[in-house]
Amino acid sequence: MILKTISLVFLLTLVQGSKYNCNPDNVVEYFKRSTYDFAVRILDRVGQQTDFDFVFSPLSTWLQLMTLAEGATGDTLKEIREVTGVHPLECFRRKFKEILNTMEYELRPVMNRSSVIAIDKLLGVKDSFVKKVKTANTDKIVLLNFHDQKEISSQINKIGNPFDANDFELTDFLMTSTAYLKSYWCKPFNPVYTMTEMFYSEENVPIGQVRLMHQEEYFNLTELPSINAKVLELPLNSNNRLSMLVFIPTNITVMDLFYQLKYLSLSTIFNRYEAEGTKLVKVKLPRFKITTELLNLAELVNDMDVNRIFYPEVAEFGGISDYPMYVSLMSQIADIEVTETGVQASVIAESLIREPANSITFSADRPFAYIIVDRPTETILFGGIYGNPSIY
Repeated sequence: MILKTISLVFLLTLVQGSKYNCNPDNVVEYFKRSTYDFAVRILDRVGQQTDFDFVFSPLSTWLQLMTLAEGATGDTLKEIREVTGVHPLECFRRKFKEILNTMEYELRPVMNRSSVIAIDKLLGVKDSFVKKVKTANTDKIVLLNFHDQKEISSQINKIGNPFDANDFELTDFLMTSTAYLKSYWCKPFNPVYTMTEMFYSEENVPIGQVRLMHQEEYFNLTELPSINAKVLELPLNSNNRLSMLVFIPTNITVMDLFYQLKYLSLSTIFNRYEAEGTKLVKVKLPRFKITTELLNLAELVNDMDVNRIFYPEVAEFGGISDYPMYVSLMSQIADIEVTETGVQASVIAESLIREPANSITFSADRPFAYIIVDRPTETILFGGIYGNPSIY
């Protein structure tokens, strides 16, 4: 009996030890799961709040909450960690930041993300917190006198984010982010074949026209019965880092797709691609441009059970200031543009001539969901839904 008890304790120690072992493989896997779980949850909530068309950067909001965790204490910190998956060990968090900084540096040519935290400097913001934010290099921290309209007016344009002078009234803590992506395909679409065609509802009823781009090429394409969707991968020209995954529902509404994604991982999709190999696919995809401004982001984060940061009576930010403070505004503007554009014109010519072969048609001429993924880290940088047709 004593031997069995000792064995059980030893086994539990090994399991717990692996969870907190800060080796590179553990850190990467923990990072992938944390960012993915948060991304699909908040994308589902954003989708429920919008009328089909939207684009959103879950990574930007995840990073803002991770920054808040550096200054939060008590139950406030506990809430943030539970929702974001931010690891309690400093070693993990430090390596998270290394992963993020490498990713953002390599993606600068195609992606621009700016996140700003503005705090009233009269609250005596602690130097230790400012240092942590600057070292992490994921958010810009700006200290202003919120009661000096002249200072606010002179600094607001320098911040480079969508703050309005009125935002600084009756508050002391604002967070906002902007994110932009313009796609450059590894295998561009030839604009010669782009045509104005009908776009259909999920009930197969014509609801408008779009400019459909056409291409026949070898791509990764699979069907996932577990989420009732077909998934096409369109690689972007980004040193083999970025891909756009396009999801067309087969037996559910597009609004339920992000909710269904919580039941699998991106590794599952990529493993199926590898097992099945590339397929010759006739791709039809609309040209589109979407800009989404979310001013009620605080409500969506609150809905995910991060509550205390928004209420002055219970918010605990002792790591930021000894004065009571809370987050009064959290917003995001995201922008995505999808066109035929490619980096090398020669790629277009190479894709026009081929031997006859059987191909599969993937036609996004009805509501679909999409995510932009950083493949090495399996991070969802952007996600959204297209369902309101327009000529672009």
